[in-house]
Amino acid sequence: MADDSDDYRRRAERFLRQASTTSNMAERGRLIDEALHWHNLAMDSREHQDDQINDNADGEDGESLEASGG
Repeated sequence: MADDSDDYRRRAERFLRQASTTSNMAERGRLIDEALHWHNLAMDSREHQDDQINDNADGEDGESLEASGG
């Protein structure tokens, strides 16, 4: 799985490099969307010690944390 993650991350980086060099804003947005797609695939394919992605949505005990409205 790590090989897939590395490949997806390289693809994401390639799209971000392309986005940084284009002056067309529509094309830049498309390239950034493509980079995000590959980045998300890389994160999904990566194995974690606790089998969860660290998105700060889960507490230490696995319970979802509710956002408090201050």
